[in-house]
Amino acid sequence: MRRRAVLAGMGLASLGAAGCSNGGGGGGAGGDVDISDTEMEATIEFAAWESDFDWKSVLEGFTAKYPNITVETTKSPFKDFFTRLQTQASGDNLPDAFMMNGPSFQLYASHDKLISLESVVDAGELDFSNYPEAMEELYTYEDVPYGVPTSYDSIGLWYNEELFEKAGVEVPTVEWTWENLHEAAKSISEALEGEGVYGFAGGAYNQELFYNLIFQAGGAVLNEDATQAEYSSPGSRQALQFLRDMVEDGSSPSIRTTADTSPDELFKSGKAAMVYGGSFRVAGYVDSAVGDVIQVVPLPKGEQRGVVLHGGAVVAHADSDNREAAAAFAVYTGSQEAQEIIGGSGASIPAFQGTEKAYIEAHPDYDLEIFPESAEEYGFPYPVSANTQAWLEVESDMIPKILAGELSVDEGTAQLDEKIDALLAEEAEQ
Repeated sequence: MRRRAVLAGMGLASLGAAGCSNGGGGGGAGGDVDISDTEMEATIEFAAWESDFDWKSVLEGFTAKYPNITVETTKSPFKDFFTRLQTQASGDNLPDAFMMNGPSFQLYASHDKLISLESVVDAGELDFSNYPEAMEELYTYEDVPYGVPTSYDSIGLWYNEELFEKAGVEVPTVEWTWENLHEAAKSISEALEGEGVYGFAGGAYNQELFYNLIFQAGGAVLNEDATQAEYSSPGSRQALQFLRDMVEDGSSPSIRTTADTSPDELFKSGKAAMVYGGSFRVAGYVDSAVGDVIQVVPLPKGEQRGVVLHGGAVVAHADSDNREAAAAFAVYTGSQEAQEIIGGSGASIPAFQGTEKAYIEAHPDYDLEIFPESAEEYGFPYPVSANTQAWLEVESDMIPKILAGELSVDEGTAQLDEKIDALLAEEAEQ
């Protein structure tokens, strides 16, 4: 798996414009922290995006260890979370501790907005060998660790057994290839057209869909050092053509349809027999209308197997008035105790190795072991650069046009590479 080259962050310039001073990165921000005093007193704010995590139980466990620290939690929808975070950064009022994702991480680490966890590691309070190597790399900047991994995501093929039976099509297996997926999707769409059911809910979604296909076809999103885009590589074009073919023959809904109603919602409402869905979807699927008739298998194989990996972390604000308390909370969220709570909620795969069992056993009716297994055997890290947000906007504008047939795959990917390369060149000059 590619490491540091693609595990960077988004738009340093955007945070600079928002008012953050750039201390130059490296060496960590704000000096050492000591979290050994379990009697320390403080009230801290923890900001999280809305999810199915059982943060309430995590907070109860933290309070048992640090009884004099009060944690006040604020939550925002994920789509608004990082916009709000940048606004807070511009006003120098970031929360004491907050959730972080890979594409955004280096933005804050490089501007000295995060507490270095070097001293905590040196004191033996935090051991990164307990987490997947990719997660340690993801939240390390210039050899300094800043984030405590909380979970990671893998992708699988979810399917509706009832719809397969109704259409007279055999259910997916671990041996499936792209060809099997397309054939089954087309057959189901044709058999159940009168009910408004599609065989496969595709769309223009990167982490849960076309990034996986690109890697499976031997393509790439960015080159090895994240200086050039590679959407026009043969494998990347093959992946996008595959999705476009399924839209064109009715195996998958139109791009307009999946823009209005997400593939996830189509699947949960019984209007799609299959969907590529993340390990984090399970809690929502359990409570959906199709919860009793669905199952999951590894993603179908292309030229090779591949699945995109990503994961969240908790970080602490370098300028917090309660630095030790904020760091103590971040470290606790990644402890074995807290990770078993996170896994037990069934919301996502906990990052602490050995606690995946809680996630799997939370919903024993589903074959959830396929997620950590596929992540370990053929995982690719989510592709990012130092200015991910800028080129993601270009990607989100152009990929739908390619899949909808407004641009040919060759023409569209060539334009996409040209536009992204210009942004990456600007990034290199900063």
